[in-house]
Amino acid sequence: MRILYFSPHPTHDIASEVGYSTHQRETILAFRTLGHEVLPVIMGGTTKEEKKVFQQQGLKFRIKEAMKKAMPDVFYNGLKDYGIRRFDQLAAQKLEEGIRAFQPDLVYERSEYMQDSGVRVCRAMGVKHYLEVNAPFIEEMRHWEGPSVLHPLGHRIEKRKIKEATRVFAVSSVLRDFLVDEYEADPEKLAVIPNCINPDGVKVDPEKAASIAAQYGLSGKRVVGFVGSFFPHHGLDDLIAAFAKVEHAFPNAVLLIVGGGMNEEELKRQAVQQLGEGRVIFAGRVPHHEVYNYITHMDIAVMPRSNWYGSPMKIFEYGILSKAVVAPDNGPVKDAMVHGDDGILIQPGKEALAEALRLLLADQVLCERLGAHFEAKIRERFVWTKQAEYILGL
Repeated sequence: MRILYFSPHPTHDIASEVGYSTHQRETILAFRTLGHEVLPVIMGGTTKEEKKVFQQQGLKFRIKEAMKKAMPDVFYNGLKDYGIRRFDQLAAQKLEEGIRAFQPDLVYERSEYMQDSGVRVCRAMGVKHYLEVNAPFIEEMRHWEGPSVLHPLGHRIEKRKIKEATRVFAVSSVLRDFLVDEYEADPEKLAVIPNCINPDGVKVDPEKAASIAAQYGLSGKRVVGFVGSFFPHHGLDDLIAAFAKVEHAFPNAVLLIVGGGMNEEELKRQAVQQLGEGRVIFAGRVPHHEVYNYITHMDIAVMPRSNWYGSPMKIFEYGILSKAVVAPDNGPVKDAMVHGDDGILIQPGKEALAEALRLLLADQVLCERLGAHFEAKIRERFVWTKQAEYILGL
């Protein structure tokens, strides 16, 4: 089969396939591993035409920044959304060129906010079109950026894409239900495809891992860990507070935090105030391919919070190394994990998190049982090639 993988996102910075996002790279690789030809058409400022549009929009964005204080959010965000609509014209052109040159049997699109070039071009050219939806875009942007005068248009765009695509794939069951309720999507053509992992890409370098253990004094410790970006909504403040509630009962336990972000200094101050020196290790940012050298030292791997709709890849990165996982008790997590079998699922908050840490720190056998069960499930069900087989099998 010839598959054109299309992603019209206007802010990617991709010069080669090496720079694709993990999800894009692994989906494309999975299709190819199954023996299919794949042509990526991924937008984001990598051609002269795209860069020209970005430069033009950059000037407009600078003007808009100057106007922002005097302009209500609903209009300011509308100007930004107008820029995305303009960029989508270029995306449509690139997709059409790709279809004519490659003659695909299928266009597989990773859906993006305010963009409908995929469904328009595929419908006009009579090409089968699969649409992957990973967020409730209008609601997400309204939450993070505020209202936009173009959100009613955006709502119509989402409804049209979902209606006209040959098949629609939602990354969680709750997002699927949302698409049915909000956009009157046909349940018969919706399927759920959670994120996955590629076991072949999971590498632990023994020398590097040993160096990390020596650097941070992890030998003989019970390690509670987190890997990821630091944002307030990720709940790292709850993780530090929860660890502070239980650490006195487990003097050989340490908290290992790998990553960085906007509230890093605030979190470091909180750690010192609540735990003193030495009980929380901030390892800093590391390249993604090296995170497994840190995860391998964790007995308990935590994702304190997650949004209601997204399929979190973090739990699979933890689970593939057979770690006991603590994660939110929400729909997307429950698509992959069963409480008490695959990990400990909790309601958000430091109290519930502290109880989970207390339980697992006191029971290494339980940690090993949970980790082994979830790892086996991941290898059986949550591998990119198996997901690709499911998608194309439909």
